Amino acid sequence: MEPASEDLDIHAHCRSLALQQIGVLTRLAEIGMQLAEAEGANALAAQARVAEARADDASAEATKAKAEAREAGLAFSRFARSVQHSLSLRSRAADHLCARAKDHVAVQEAARKARRARHRDEVEFTLGLMINDEVEDLDRVAELEAELEERVEDLYQDEDVRVEDRPVGSVMAGLASGLGLTEEWRRWGALGWPATPRPARPAGSEAKVRAERARRRGAVVAAVERAFAEIPDPSRIPGLRAGLAVRLQEPDVIEWLDTECTFVAADRLCRSLGIGMYFDDLETADTG
Repeated sequence: MEPASEDLDIHAHCRSLALQQIGVLTRLAEIGMQLAEAEGANALAAQARVAEARADDASAEATKAKAEAREAGLAFSRFARSVQHSLSLRSRAADHLCARAKDHVAVQEAARKARRARHRDEVEFTLGLMINDEVEDLDRVAELEAELEERVEDLYQDEDVRVEDRPVGSVMAGLASGLGLTEEWRRWGALGWPATPRPARPAGSEAKVRAERARRRGAVVAAVERAFAEIPDPSRIPGLRAGLAVRLQEPDVIEWLDTECTFVAADRLCRSLGIGMYFDDLETADTG
């Protein structure tokens, strides 16, 4: 038996199976109803013959008619119970399907809120870094940070607008243009921040998968290098780069590169190397 695909939508698969079960039970109920109707008609006809036999006082014919009526009645009862059982199972399957659908909606909504929060955090944090890197006037930095906070709040306040479904890079580019930082973003954002939080695994031909993984790896390494540049003691950087090279070969990091956005993967890498992203001081390592 082949293993299930990593891209298998379990909810959709279970829903399909439940709908198939309901369809089969519906068909069984329909067939059982047809058989029950036929045996019911036979039982009624046999009962009519019993009545006629009694009127003619033909005991042998009456006995035969009674046997036929009894047999048809039993068959009708069996088919009727079968129909009832099929309908009961169908009703139960439909109830379970509805309950699962409600649970799935609740889970989806919770996941959406978490994804929206990650999306917002990355947008605001990344643009804040860009402002601090690209703008030298500290008063202007403070003004832009305040304006950015206001713009982000305005963008994400309407829950009906699914901002989290848009690429992070596209959202940041739009906000940067509104802040008058289009050129700064064009320089700073070229490091590769366009992925959405929790991007899909690289897919397509082997060449496309390799190219996408290389792009994501390059974006993450560039982000980590920014953290290295903030370390007050440059003599530590060669050792950190060596540690980074090792970490990039480890299974957990390979998984991050396939499933996490640039910021999350870079932040986790920095913490596992004992530093924080874009901070002046070394921090305690967090490899969990």
